This record gives sequence, C-alpha cells and structure tokens, in this order.
Amino acid sequence: MRGMRGATLAFAAFVIAAALALGVLANTMTNQVSGGTTTYTADFTNASGLRPGDDVRAAGVKVGRVEGVRLHRGLARVTFDLAKTQPIYADTQLSVRYQNLLGQRYLAMLPGDRSNQRLETSGHVPVERTDPGFDLTALLNGFEPLFAALEPEQVNQLSTSIVAVMQGQGGTIESLLTETAELTNHLADKDAVIGDVLDNLVPVLTDLSDRDEQLDQTVGDLRAMMRTLAEERTSIGESIDGVSALSEATADLVAEARPAVKHDVRSLREFGRISVAELNRINGLFETLPGATAAFARPMSHGTWLNMHICNMGVDIGQGDINVGPRSGSYSKACTP
Repeated sequence: MRGMRGATLAFAAFVIAAALALGVLANTMTNQVSGGTTTYTADFTNASGLRPGDDVRAAGVKVGRVEGVRLHRGLARVTFDLAKTQPIYADTQLSVRYQNLLGQRYLAMLPGDRSNQRLETSGHVPVERTDPGFDLTALLNGFEPLFAALEPEQVNQLSTSIVAVMQGQGGTIESLLTETAELTNHLADKDAVIGDVLDNLVPVLTDLSDRDEQLDQTVGDLRAMMRTLAEERTSIGESIDGVSALSEATADLVAEARPAVKHDVRSLREFGRISVAELNRINGLFETLPGATAAFARPMSHGTWLNMHICNMGVDIGQGDINVGPRSGSYSKACTP
C-alpha cells in the first residue's frame, strides 16, 4: 500500500513537471507577447524573409510579434501585434532588419519627429514610413557567378607549389611562374563572368548610395560608443577586478559551508529514515491529536490562559517512580491530600 502511494505521488509529480515543460516549450515556439496586445498593419515595397512569429522590436527590445504577411495591391502588407504598453505614433517608422546570420528578420520600430499623436487602434502605417531594409541575399547572389567559375583545385595547386618552392622541397621558380600564368589566363577567360558580377552588384551599390546618411549615422554611433568605452576603461577594469574578488569570496564561502551542509543533509536523511520506520506511531499521534487538543480547549474556554494544578510529579526510570515533588505533600493547595 505504501509503495503504491509513493508510485502515485511520483507519477503525479512527473505529469506536473512535463506539463510545465510543455507549456514553456509551446510559449517559446509560438513567441507570444505577454499581456494584452493591439493589432496594426503596415505596407512595405518588399518584405522578403519576414515570417509570422518574427519579433517586433523597439530600441532592440521585443515589444510585439509579426502575425502575417500578404500581398495587397502590389505591396507587402504586414500585420503585427504590439503590447498595449508600447505606444506607436503617427510618425513612427518601421524597417525590416536582419536578426542573425541565418537570414531571420525582425521588424524594427524607429522614432519619427517625436510626434505626440498616437496611432489609433487597428491603425495603419503607410509605405512612405516603412523601409524594406538592405537585402544581404542580393549581395551574396551577386558573387555567385564568380564563385561558380573559380576552381578550388587550381588554387590549392598554386598554394602547394608556393610552399614547396619556398621550403626547398621541390619545384622551381620557373614552374611556379608557369602555374601562376595559367591561373591568370584562366581568370582572363572568365571576363564575362566578372562582368556579370559587376552588373549584379550595381543595384546593391545603388542601394548603398541611397543610404549614405544611415551609414554615416551608424559610423558616428559606433565612434561614440568606442569613445565612451575608452573613457570608462578604468571603471570597466575595476568592475572586472570586483567580479574576480566576488568569485573568490563566493568560492571561500561555499568551501566553508560545504561541511555544515553535508552534516545537515546527513541529518535530514537520518530523520527521514526514522520517520519512515516510525510511520505507524506518527499516524497514531496525528489520530489522537484532536482529542488531546479538545481536552486543552475546555479549560481554556474562558480566556487565553490555561488553569492547571500540578498535584504530583514523578519520573519513571524503569526500576520505579522517583518523586520530584515536595516532600511535604502536593504542589498546589487545590489538590486534596
């Protein structure tokens, strides 16, 4: 009976833990926004790579979630939810940005001219205040013809010949120059491929030239951040020293507390063993406890005190009783002799 009860409790604990883990996993996969949300829409000329479930961020902090992307009158209409605590104004700008090198995007909220007019519920952000962002895929695709034309075997052979000649392990300068000339001729034969690469990069460079102000701002912000770090290098160094001292103090504290904790754990294990061995007596104690408390409740019914008269007291040591009371008689006058 005791084993079945333990197995039932263990199974119940496992079910609760599994349900909690499943809830955390489901919340992570759905990427839900905590608290109440408000739905908005925005139009983009290009929303490539943006998917439902992607983040909506303001100053790098997640404040919402993309709910859907669909085609609407030749534009990409993005539906997204924002936390009710996050305001969006009539001049707020939205931009699609890269979240990581795997190509995952997120929707960035950029402040406008500090307008105090908040966008109404279920409001819409027009295409004039959205930015599709820089298409990194177009840049990589522009180099694709050149990547396909180069032969890794020729590059490896040239590198091997250079190492061999320089280390005196064989080959001559003449053979090295011959292989270099062959590789140069091979690249010269690929002038059409290089031309295709340049043609593919023209739209990318044009896009970059249109964003010169943003690039200047990014470089300026980076310069300001590096200047601030340089000015605070002493504080940063002192913080690192403080963390090191804290780590050492924590290690010493753990080393000092380990014996006491070990003793407490051993005592707790012994207490558990005794409790299991005396389980029947403990159950009997709890069964008789209501009657004992009821007996005390009756004399305490007139107030928050207990009227008791100890008439005699003795100690049973196995060989007989030892009277610890006064030799003259009872403890209290209320006791009859």
